[in-house]
Amino acid sequence: MEPFSTDQVLNAVGLAGVALYLGSYTLLQAGILRGNSYTYAILNLCASSLVLISLIVAFNLPSALIQISWIVISLMGIARLAWMNNRMQFSTEEQAMLRQVFPDMPRPIARRFLNRGNWINAEEGALLTEEGEPVRNLYFISDGEAHVTSGGQIIGAITSGLVGEMNVLSCGEASATVHTKIRTRLFVISGDSLRKLISRDPDFRILLQNGMSRDTGRKLMRANASLSAQATTQ
Repeated sequence: MEPFSTDQVLNAVGLAGVALYLGSYTLLQAGILRGNSYTYAILNLCASSLVLISLIVAFNLPSALIQISWIVISLMGIARLAWMNNRMQFSTEEQAMLRQVFPDMPRPIARRFLNRGNWINAEEGALLTEEGEPVRNLYFISDGEAHVTSGGQIIGAITSGLVGEMNVLSCGEASATVHTKIRTRLFVISGDSLRKLISRDPDFRILLQNGMSRDTGRKLMRANASLSAQATTQ
């Protein structure tokens, strides 16, 4: 078998760069990658570097300038992201909330989200949602306990997680009443604030809905486990 020539190797390098360009842009359009993420910037940096290397075979000044420009722009984007991430600080309870509900939310987006809400100490009996009434706020229970009531019957309890996530974006009616059982530490953000953030950043909608869906899934699993345990003891 004849060894690959230098030209063949460089052409393969260039094709790999083209594949990275097309792949990263396809993932961006599909909503899998975000334009302001490290991954997208690094993929573009690698793609432009590979295509630039391949030009050794047949140097073309305009093509080289384009690739050099992409390299510089990608490096600037990576540096900007690093600077923004390093300057943003999060409290212990903010970090705990993000880890639990929004682990994939970039720090700049998370900071904007958290800045729109407030941390409060709700006294015992504070009403968070009322059955049949529009859900106007999204809550996160950091510490404490809330009871979930439907038709006048207690159907569950929440010690950590979101409240109101299923209807807050549409301002739909609450399917149950939720009130604090004891003094409870809460993060609260209005539905209006969430909709404004979504209108300005489409990526935020995806990240928010993913986090809310995961949290709803966890609550359903806990509820099913509780019902199974009750059925076993009967």
